[in-house]
Amino acid sequence: MSDVKEVLFTAISADGTPIRCAVEGAGAPLIMIHGTGDTYKGFRRLKEHLAPHFTLYMMDRRGRGISGDGEGAKYKLAREFEDVAAVIDTLATETGGPVNVFAHSFGAMCALEGALLTHNLKRMICYEPSLNRTAADPKRDDTIEKMRRLIAAGDRDGTVAAHLRGIINTTQEVVEKQRANTEGWAERMAMAHTMPRELHELKNHVFEPERYSPIAVPVRFLLGEKSSGRGPENAQRLVAAIPGAELVVLEGQGHFGYLTAPELVAAKIVEFLTK
Repeated sequence: MSDVKEVLFTAISADGTPIRCAVEGAGAPLIMIHGTGDTYKGFRRLKEHLAPHFTLYMMDRRGRGISGDGEGAKYKLAREFEDVAAVIDTLATETGGPVNVFAHSFGAMCALEGALLTHNLKRMICYEPSLNRTAADPKRDDTIEKMRRLIAAGDRDGTVAAHLRGIINTTQEVVEKQRANTEGWAERMAMAHTMPRELHELKNHVFEPERYSPIAVPVRFLLGEKSSGRGPENAQRLVAAIPGAELVVLEGQGHFGYLTAPELVAAKIVEFLTK
């Protein structure tokens, strides 16, 4: 068993909630922000390819692992945006200059919003931001309501399984394989309460690409070639709205390319951030 103590970085968000990052690597700082149903540990495959190039500040979003949760019953999306801005601003102050960000899915949406609240961003890479969810999607909406009922009843296992089956669209076989990973499943259950609340709030978050036009730093969007749903549409509209933004399609990948092809995703990150 390792005696190495985990290195943590802490920022205090606008509502007083501590938002923490696990720190690894060497080089210029890079903040990493995960999506729904995950923690910073989800970057375990990607970090091996990035740590030689950057000091990684792998953020746990509120309600998870090493971060606080504020008043969970009063959860609002706006708090997540403030969290991102707080981490960027605090780290920029500590390191003496603007910092880079890589974010995935729901975390990428938070990063885009957080970018509007700070002047300390250097460059940003967003992998398929989770946006444009206000259109009717009966299956997704039913799953979110089911998850809300399950978590209210204290069924964290059922909430995680419902998220995988109804939101991520995995097979039951995949659910059972993940459940067999007892440590990983326990981590997912510990954060299960965060899943339905953020998905429910996201339904009311209107996607207006033009809102992001004030972002004046270089932005790259990553899109999996095999991704479906609104991901491709979102990416195209965001690239059109943000001056100078670019789109990179990841050949043969879907929404979770940082897990299935970490070396490829890392190469696109390093290439962009070291221009």
